[in-house]
Amino acid sequence: MGFRSLSILLITACLVPYLSTGYACAQEEERGLFLSRFCTVSYEKDANLKTINRRINLRFSDFYTPGRFRKNAGLTMEDILSEKLDAIFSRVEDILDMYPSKINVTINIYKNRDSLDRVYDEIFNEQNKAVSFYIYKTNTIYTTERAITQAILAHEMAHCIIDHYFVILPPRKIQEMLAVYADVHLKD
Repeated sequence: MGFRSLSILLITACLVPYLSTGYACAQEEERGLFLSRFCTVSYEKDANLKTINRRINLRFSDFYTPGRFRKNAGLTMEDILSEKLDAIFSRVEDILDMYPSKINVTINIYKNRDSLDRVYDEIFNEQNKAVSFYIYKTNTIYTTERAITQAILAHEMAHCIIDHYFVILPPRKIQEMLAVYADVHLKD
């Protein structure tokens, strides 16, 4: 099976649980989609990818070199974001020393907090208090254009990695400690 076929299969597998909700189906036409090695990113069409790119600031690190993007003007904002997301994911795997095989997380990016709150209410039937969250059952990170940062992504990606690394999941408090450890040590 070729990479493209596998990618399409992964997109379908990752988005089916997401698209099963009424709200998601109504919003389906208003979403963009792109792939990276570790992520399938679905974003509201009115979300500004340039703003998201600026908010994910990896220029501080040795694990990501943005210089190559200045030399190749043919790259899209989606290509640059894909590279950044993969760099964060790989770095979190290194920090945790956990490397689950064949992992791909879906990241849903919303334009504003109201959209995120509506989805949270639909999923959990309660008021949202989180700026971003990860759901193991659908293997999906939910965030907004304004909330997204490299630390938020590292934290939520850590939850994904932890959940797919262990056969028996550790207690939630231990998972949270490991996720905090990952986002705090991202800059090391």
